[in-house]
Amino acid sequence: MGALAIGALAIGRLVIGRSRIRRLEIDELVVGSLHVTESLTAPSTPAVENIGVKKQQSGRFNQPTMVDRAINKLFGLLVGLGLGLPHNYLLQVRGRKSGRIYSIPVDVLDRDGKRYLVAPRGYTQWVRNAIASGTVSLKKGRRFEEFGIRLLSDDEKPEILKSYLDRYKLTVQRYFPVPAGSPTEAFRPLTGEYPVFELLPPR
Repeated sequence: MGALAIGALAIGRLVIGRSRIRRLEIDELVVGSLHVTESLTAPSTPAVENIGVKKQQSGRFNQPTMVDRAINKLFGLLVGLGLGLPHNYLLQVRGRKSGRIYSIPVDVLDRDGKRYLVAPRGYTQWVRNAIASGTVSLKKGRRFEEFGIRLLSDDEKPEILKSYLDRYKLTVQRYFPVPAGSPTEAFRPLTGEYPVFELLPPR
C-alpha cells in the first residue's frame, strides 16, 4: 500500500506539472474566446493611427465570469452559424503575440452611415490585439468581411457610447454606470474607460 500511495502521489504531481506548463504556453487570454484558428500568415503591421493609443490602452478591463464566458461561447457558435439579430457578428482578430485568430461575439453599431465597435468591458485582449494588428474581421454564417479600424479619440466617443447603450441596453447596461437614455454629456467623463473603433474599408 505504501508503494501504491507513493506512485499515486508521483502521478498527481506529474499531472499538475503538465497543467502548469500548459498554462504557461498560452500567451494571451481572450475574453469569451470561442475558438483558435491557426494562421498561415505573419501578423500584419500595426495600422491604427491615433496619438492617444498608448494612453488609452492603460484603461480598465472588466474581467468576465465563468458564466459570461460560457454564454459568449454558446452565443458565438450560433452567430457563427448565421443566427442572431442583424447587429450580431463574430469578431475575429489576430493575436499580437501568437499570430493566431481569436473570435468573440460583438454588437456592431450602425450610425449615420458608419459602423462602430464598442468594447463595453474596457481594454480587453481583443481590443489590444485589434490595435496591434490594425485590422479585424466580422463573420456571420458564410458572410465574411475584413476591415481596417480607427480608434476614436475621447472627444468623439460620447455620442457613440450613448447610441450604443440606448440601442443595446438589455445586454450592455450592466457595463455602464449611467442608465440608458442619459444625455450625451453624462458619457463624457466615461470616455477613457471604453475603447471605440470605427470600421473602415480594407486598405
